[in-house]
Amino acid sequence: MQWLITLETERDLIVTCRLMNILRRKGLKIATLAMAARPNLFSMMAVLESAETDIEHIFNLLRRTEGVERVTYYRHETSRDAAFIFIDADADTSRVGDILKIFPLSKLIFASHGKYLLEVPAASRGRIAAPVYCVPEILPFACIRTIHNVSRAEPVAAPA
Repeated sequence: MQWLITLETERDLIVTCRLMNILRRKGLKIATLAMAARPNLFSMMAVLESAETDIEHIFNLLRRTEGVERVTYYRHETSRDAAFIFIDADADTSRVGDILKIFPLSKLIFASHGKYLLEVPAASRGRIAAPVYCVPEILPFACIRTIHNVSRAEPVAAPA
């Protein structure tokens, strides 16, 4: 089964290396991978092949990994539950423009190196079986789980 995962990590490449090693050790087949650097963090998005029985374990492993701030899992879904669209446009950005015409007011969740994740507004979800999903570079997904780790120790100055 296809899954899409988005991660936000501390801006430290060691964390990224740990994540890649986890994906490798767990035997996940990576179909697509994209990364983006932001001022204080790295964002990563990957389309993976994995059995559904393994996903809960992998989700919990990733969310407990040191340096991971946010983990979100999406399941490939062709029903009305699909509220997200993954686009593998490579250099053809016109593909994203076509999607935005079909699903106006979509929200951009992730974009890097021709890989896009869009959230489809509720009013447009009735068109989920649109012919656009017949295109192999476009996959519909439903959000399954998300976690945002905000419990980070902040240094506090001692009273004088």
